[in-house]
Amino acid sequence: MAKPSRPSKDCQLVGDKAHARRVASLREDFNAAIEGRDIDRIATVLCEDALLVPGDEADLIQGRASQLEAWTSIFSQAPDAGYVRSPQRIEISDDGALAAESGRWRGGWSTGGFEIRYTGRYFAKWRFTGADWQIESETFVTLKRTGGPS
Repeated sequence: MAKPSRPSKDCQLVGDKAHARRVASLREDFNAAIEGRDIDRIATVLCEDALLVPGDEADLIQGRASQLEAWTSIFSQAPDAGYVRSPQRIEISDDGALAAESGRWRGGWSTGGFEIRYTGRYFAKWRFTGADWQIESETFVTLKRTGGPS
């Protein structure tokens, strides 16, 4: 396991702190990969059968390959698209096999002279593979949508 970075001081770590810090570090890497449009880096954090439950009426996205296709499409259709997950709590299971991450997320992009913004809460389930942590599932709840001329 690589040396973990320090999570935000606002993020509560529960259970094995080294593992919780590693999950926080991987979340930072995942956010940076989205910002950098780095599909290969996104792929390393996702389990092969990772499930994404969108925060609105969009369809479930099942599997790493499907998620990478979705990210590629988003990046090509909305070059300024951005999404950030900000963990508020990361809890490691007693046996060290699973982690629960919860927090706030935000996303947005511009299209046709309009700025679209979404915010809400999310929950991520992480699994320790023996070598490192990977996201097994993420569920998003959109609590606020805004959009208008830019």
